[in-house]
Amino acid sequence: MRPDRTLQTLQLTQDAVGPVARGHPWVYRDGVRGRAPVGAVVALADPRGGAVGFGLFDEGDIAVRVLGREPQPVPAVVAERVQRADALRVRLLGADTDAYRVVNGAGDGLPGVVVDRYGALAVLRLYSAAWVPWMDALVDAISGLGWVETVFRRLGVARVDGQDGGVTLRGPEAPQVVVVQEHGLRFLARPWAGQKTGLFLDQREHRRRVGALAAGRRVLNLFAYNGGFSVYAAAGGAARVVSVDLAAPALEDAREAFRLNGLDPDRHGFEVADVFRWPAPGRFDLVVCDPPSLTHGKRSDGAARSAYRDLAGRVGPWVTVDGLLASASCTARLSMERWEEAVWTGLRRSGRWSLLERSEAPADHPVAIGHPEGRYLKFALLRRLSDERRR
Repeated sequence: MRPDRTLQTLQLTQDAVGPVARGHPWVYRDGVRGRAPVGAVVALADPRGGAVGFGLFDEGDIAVRVLGREPQPVPAVVAERVQRADALRVRLLGADTDAYRVVNGAGDGLPGVVVDRYGALAVLRLYSAAWVPWMDALVDAISGLGWVETVFRRLGVARVDGQDGGVTLRGPEAPQVVVVQEHGLRFLARPWAGQKTGLFLDQREHRRRVGALAAGRRVLNLFAYNGGFSVYAAAGGAARVVSVDLAAPALEDAREAFRLNGLDPDRHGFEVADVFRWPAPGRFDLVVCDPPSLTHGKRSDGAARSAYRDLAGRVGPWVTVDGLLASASCTARLSMERWEEAVWTGLRRSGRWSLLERSEAPADHPVAIGHPEGRYLKFALLRRLSDERRR
């Protein structure tokens, strides 16, 4: 679309002007006056008529996905930002990794757009219906990247497509299973049916950290999915790794990942079980607890904190004294501080603990300054000091 003087202008409320000016990529429904077709390019003005920015009109709680200050043709914006995002990843990641995030929404200037790489397969996922009318521009930009053979769209975002599965948009049909590399280790990704776009790419550096700590330790991986943390731990020299997940097919993929990396899965344990009911068979030197989001819909912060507190209280006793707990959360509802407070409260039930490290998402998952909602991933490494309980 060519921006010109006929571009529809929507007026922001005074409360919405500041966040947009500071770089927030969303305008909420109550922050804008007027409407436009979904996907239409709109100019944004303050209550006095001054230019604030431009973006794509959306439906739902978020009314506008902000793209910048001065209106520009959307295909040109998409092409330039996809190319820049890809060039950054080439500098960030080594040749031994071919599975990573290429475009991370607002962090790369394209709010609501995610592109992940799995070898020669680019997986596109839209978290905003505003981008559907601009699909051709997205596919053109993605397919122009040097490593791309197939562009595949993963469906499953209720407010955007309301379907499961996916569709190949350009190139040969996307395979059901892809073998990819991450820091030289090999994993199975299932772009049609796996979690997110096939793997949890945001935990890559945390998996490597666990692998570096695993030598000689008995390791328990809770909510193991397809065994990412487990493979790193076993490759790092763990004495034994036990992987627990409710999904039997995911654990079969974990077994296959062990074999892909020259590791004997029969030397380790795989338990199909609900972590919230599973009776741990003793204590472990290193426990990884990376649950799916424990918050759903519009549950309150209080309910979210209670869920993480109770989970920490359950798994804390499974860690040996002087053992390590690697705890994580993927919910954006709680800040790092509130999540930590919930976990610390739960761990007090099992003795004294100390915090060794904390971190968030890796560099291929950038977050726009002014967009705290983008800081969803939280990771903490803790040490159990004693069994002595604090009152």
